Amino acid sequence: MPRIYTSLFCKPRLFFVGFLSLLIAFLLQTNAATAHELRPSILDLGIVEDAPDQLTITLRFSGEAFLADIDLSSVSNTDDSASSRLYDELRAVPAAVLAERLTSSFAALAGRVSVMSAGRPLSLELQAVDVAEMADLTLARDTTLTLAGGLPKAGEAISVQWQPSMGALLIRQMGPGSDPEYSDYLPNGGTSQAFALNHAQTVPLTSVIGTYIHSGIIHIIPAGLDHILFVLGLLAFGLSGRGLMLQVSVFTVAHTMTLAAASLGLVTIPGSIVEPLIALSIAWIGIENIFRKSARVALSRVVVVFAFGLLHGLGFASVLADFGLPQSAYVVGLLSFNVGVEIGQLAIVVPIFFLLKAVKITPPQFRRGFQIPVSALISAVGMFWFVERVGLL
Repeated sequence: MPRIYTSLFCKPRLFFVGFLSLLIAFLLQTNAATAHELRPSILDLGIVEDAPDQLTITLRFSGEAFLADIDLSSVSNTDDSASSRLYDELRAVPAAVLAERLTSSFAALAGRVSVMSAGRPLSLELQAVDVAEMADLTLARDTTLTLAGGLPKAGEAISVQWQPSMGALLIRQMGPGSDPEYSDYLPNGGTSQAFALNHAQTVPLTSVIGTYIHSGIIHIIPAGLDHILFVLGLLAFGLSGRGLMLQVSVFTVAHTMTLAAASLGLVTIPGSIVEPLIALSIAWIGIENIFRKSARVALSRVVVVFAFGLLHGLGFASVLADFGLPQSAYVVGLLSFNVGVEIGQLAIVVPIFFLLKAVKITPPQFRRGFQIPVSALISAVGMFWFVERVGLL
C-alpha cells in the first residue's frame, strides 16, 4: 500500500478530522447561492378597506420557478431540477419582461391555485404583477400577483387549493386595518382548512406548534447557512462540552430576546443593516477561534456570543414576520418557532461534537486538523458575504 494511504489509515483521528473539514467545505460550496434556495409561497386574502366589495388576494412566489416549470414538490433547491439552466436564465431577465411573461401565462397559473366556496372555485381576475428589482443575482427575487375575486355568499367559508408542484404555501388572512395573520400552512400543497372571511381564525394548537417548529427547523436546515456557520464557529472554539453548552445557551438566550422584541414590534432594524452585520459576526467568531490564547471560555467570549446572538435574533425575526403569529396562540407560536431553531442548531453541532469525542482526538490534533482550517474557512465565507451584502461585489 502506498505510504500516504498507510499514514492516513494508521492515524484515523487525523484522517477523520481532515475528512470532516473537507465535508464542511463541500457543504459551503454547494449551498452558497441563496438565489436557488426555495422558500414557501405566501398567499394573503381577505376584504380590505380600499376594496370592501371584493375578495382581494396577493400571492408572493417564485415567478422564475413557475415559468421554468420546476416541480417544487420534488426539489429543495432549483439546482436539483432538470430546468435549472432555464431558471438561471429567467433570473437574469429584467423585471418588466418577466412581469409580461407572467401576465401572458396567468391562465396556466390560475389552474394551480383556487379559492373555493361551497365546493366551487371563485372567479379570480389578475390586477397587477410586481417583480422585485434585484441587482444582485445571488439573491432570490419575489414576484407578487394581486388578484380580485367575487365575495362568497354570507356565512359561506372559503378554502384554498394549491397544486403540490408549486411547493409549500403559507396562507394568511387580511382584514381592514390589520396585518395579515397566519391561517394555514400547506407544506406539500393540497387543500387548506375552511375559514370565514374577516373573522378571528381559531387555529388548532397542535397545528400551530407543528407548523412553527417546522418553520424554525427549516430556517436553519437547509436555509440558514449563515446561522449554521456561526454555531459551527462556537463548536470550533474548543473540545469542552461545558464550554460548548455555555456558548450555545448564551446564544439562545440572546437571540430569543431580540426575536421576541422584534416580533412584538419593539425593535425594527432593516435587513440591509442586519444581514451584513450577521456576516461580520461569522467572520469575527472564526478569527477569534484562530487567535484564542486559552481553551477556556472567558467572559469576553461570552459577551461576544451574547451580542452576536442579539443580532442573529433579528435575522430570525425577518422569517417569522412572513408567517405572522396567530393572535389566539401568539406566545405558543413564538416559542415553537424558537424550539425549531434550537432543534436545527443542535442537529448540526451535537453529532459533530460527539464524533470528535468518539475518535478521541487530542487538543493539538483538534487545533491543527479542525479548529484552524474550519475557523479560517468560516471567516473567509463571512467576509465574502459581508462584502457581497454591502454591495461591493
